[in-house]
Amino acid sequence: MKSNNHKISFLISGKGSNLLKILSKNIKKKKFVTYSIVSNNLISKEIKSLIIKNNLQIKMYEKISNLKFVYFSNVKLIFSLGYMRVINDNLIKNYKIINLHPSLLPKYKGLMTQKRMLINNEDFFGFTIHEVSKDLDGGKVISQRFQKIKIKNEVNLLNLHKKLEHKYVFNELIKYLN
Repeated sequence: MKSNNHKISFLISGKGSNLLKILSKNIKKKKFVTYSIVSNNLISKEIKSLIIKNNLQIKMYEKISNLKFVYFSNVKLIFSLGYMRVINDNLIKNYKIINLHPSLLPKYKGLMTQKRMLINNEDFFGFTIHEVSKDLDGGKVISQRFQKIKIKNEVNLLNLHKKLEHKYVFNELIKYLN
């Protein structure tokens, strides 16, 4: 199946900077259809503006505390981008769900990954895209990207990490879809 036939939903919690990059690139390349964005917080003005400006038909669900099937009608994939909630087993059983995690799994599951990398004097930082399973950050690894740690400041490392994700996450998603 060609990737532009895929219907995808996205899960976010924060500002959604990775989602903004993905949607922006997909407007030009048309590799998939975005069905919905589900957030347990408010969806950023930047994402809403991009959707309106480009007349995208995307359902947006904000301040959602309990994920329900109605948010994902007939999607082929759910992509979690910094979604800070546990996804219930019923969704995991019924959908293909992948997650963008800010470490090189299996190391540093959970939160505060950059801080823990620095404390443990790791040589590399990066991200993992993995299948979601009932085990927290324990699903099959799909792809990883990494760089050498050259700084020892958590905020700077977090910024470098975001740049790495922004550079590669769209392409990694498209590789997965193909």
